[in-house]
Amino acid sequence: MHPVIALFYRNAWATDRLLGFCAGRPETAVPAENDVYGNIDALFNHIVSSEAGYLRLVTGKFPKDRVLLSEPRRLSDLREPAESLLERWLETLQTERDPETVLPFQRGDDPELMPDWLPLVQAVHHGDDHRTQVASLLSRHGVEAPDLDGWSFGETAPQAADGKPREWWAPLLRRFFGYHLWATERLLEHCRALSPAQLALTAPGTYGSIGDTLDHLMSSDRSYLSGVTGHGRTPPLDAGRPGSLLEHLARQRDGWMAYLDSRPDFDAMVPRSDGSHPAWVLVLQAIHHGNDHRTHAGTALLRNGLVPEEIDVWGYGTAEGRLQFPKEPPPPAPWKAA
Repeated sequence: MHPVIALFYRNAWATDRLLGFCAGRPETAVPAENDVYGNIDALFNHIVSSEAGYLRLVTGKFPKDRVLLSEPRRLSDLREPAESLLERWLETLQTERDPETVLPFQRGDDPELMPDWLPLVQAVHHGDDHRTQVASLLSRHGVEAPDLDGWSFGETAPQAADGKPREWWAPLLRRFFGYHLWATERLLEHCRALSPAQLALTAPGTYGSIGDTLDHLMSSDRSYLSGVTGHGRTPPLDAGRPGSLLEHLARQRDGWMAYLDSRPDFDAMVPRSDGSHPAWVLVLQAIHHGNDHRTHAGTALLRNGLVPEEIDVWGYGTAEGRLQFPKEPPPPAPWKAA
């Protein structure tokens, strides 16, 4: 399976699995604290509503059964519209596209120019981000969320053929990793200024302290890269400070990009201590794991009054000079409807 297809399959699978787990639980309506988006009901409505908006940015059309935040639904009523989004994404991935093509879009009041890849990458990041917040809220009520990582998805991944990979999936996957590495770098740079006492801060329902979370994120990412390049698992970095982790990140960036540019066999089996996994599982897990633990770190920062950096995909697009706000309204977007 190509990682791009797997990323969208897993995004839908994770939302559906977590929705099914949460439906009917009393914890879903309990008010949330200010370190997450909202309570569990609000989080799921936000996930599904926003994903429909990203789909519209890419195809020019909202899905028929669009979820509106002004008309929130029960969790049991969100599963069908959430599931229908996957079919639209898969159709979109089979069209001929150039992910670097810059098109005019309208997200809010102001027109924008952005590349085709931006809402595609944002759809996956946004789902991971807010599902992690749902899991944190469940944990605060003593409830353990189901495993939603790449390993669990790999065990139940659909066996349907994903067809011949499109040429544009390779540059799109590169953008997934470009965002992943940029966001981690921004987070490390932000946390570099924190004192040891601040790095020891945490928030209920997250991985651990800010410092431990950053080290775990980077250690795991290094291990995934080492695995797919045939060098086996690597031990934890135990770097101690974000500055040291930034040095490792520079090497990992070069390593990931070289791997992606080598036209790897994503179905090649990678041995690990728990058995062998296709390379695409490790690639997918690297993206998910980064999204997951950057959210944990952001939650801990907010919980303790330390405002985090804006590290969503819109921020990456802006940093790359690819998200622009023209003074004059651009011409209509020539969408290729999916």
